[in-house]
Amino acid sequence: MIGIETRTAAGILTLTALRGIGPATAERLAERFLLLDAIIGAEPAKLRSVVSAAVAESLHEPTAIVNAGEKAQRVLDEAHRRDVRVLSIFDVDYPDALRSLSDRPPILFVKGTLPPRRSVACIGTREPSEFGEIVSDRIVETLVAANWAIVSGLATGVDTLSHQAALRHGGQTIAVLAGGLDGIYPKQNTKLADEILERNGALVSEQPFGVPPSPRNLVQRDRLQSGLSIATFVMQTDIKGGSMHTVRFTIQQNRLLFAPVPQGRHAAEPKSQGILAMTRFSATRFADAARAEGDYRRILVERYRNDPVAVPLASKEDYTSMLELLENRVAGDAAQDAPVRPSSPAQMSML
Repeated sequence: MIGIETRTAAGILTLTALRGIGPATAERLAERFLLLDAIIGAEPAKLRSVVSAAVAESLHEPTAIVNAGEKAQRVLDEAHRRDVRVLSIFDVDYPDALRSLSDRPPILFVKGTLPPRRSVACIGTREPSEFGEIVSDRIVETLVAANWAIVSGLATGVDTLSHQAALRHGGQTIAVLAGGLDGIYPKQNTKLADEILERNGALVSEQPFGVPPSPRNLVQRDRLQSGLSIATFVMQTDIKGGSMHTVRFTIQQNRLLFAPVPQGRHAAEPKSQGILAMTRFSATRFADAARAEGDYRRILVERYRNDPVAVPLASKEDYTSMLELLENRVAGDAAQDAPVRPSSPAQMSML
């Protein structure tokens, strides 16, 4: 263990393998101590400023550190066999978009090629209707043509449609997994995952090998989808759909939020009700419908007030303004961001 730097992937993995140390604590220890040996030899008072007394005591157990280091090395060896990069929050290759998050993962597993900052998340229901299928293809096609990479979660439904559309139109796409990169979920998307890698895309996860995509991990995955992206596009969702987790993270992370507005019979579909709420309700009404509480509700009411929380895309006429908003945001010129209003009813059509 002598000389292992805490800020490396090996160091962070060793720390998180210790009992009582989670990702955030591991990062704090790495910021305070440059070497694992420095932690082992640290005075209890210094350790207790970062961890509990019980954890501080365990950090002075040589066998615990050795065992944790061996476990970390097994993870790194497995990553090497699978051609997976293990990035530490302190590595220069760690995505800057995630680095800015307060709940960022200190370790990221990456297989393939991560894009530059020009990434947008495209998400939605696992059971899209005709409307969801059509808008997913048309919006992704427009984004790819403007050189935006598509981030999604490799789930069935809109996620799959978005990845496929990105590949079909010659774009780059990134799949964020809820489990370890040693197991593709759902299995029927294994071929799609392979194609994503073949076409210069990437598979990303914060979960170690062998970890399944549990409900909690699926929600954690959602924050990475929006976190990696300049904006989130919600193609279709119910007001209580799982996509609303990504909507919440998008708003809390101060990313842009877009949604295509369903018209006619499509507006009556259950899977369109979340879209209508995002694009037509005031922030307060949306907060009530989404059962938003705490900090999330405060942000909604303070930031949006009487405006809808998502930029509505009512027709292709809105695409130009949509792309301008994205360019302004990626350039860091948030002051120029302005809401895009729906086109007149005469112009509205299936996007």
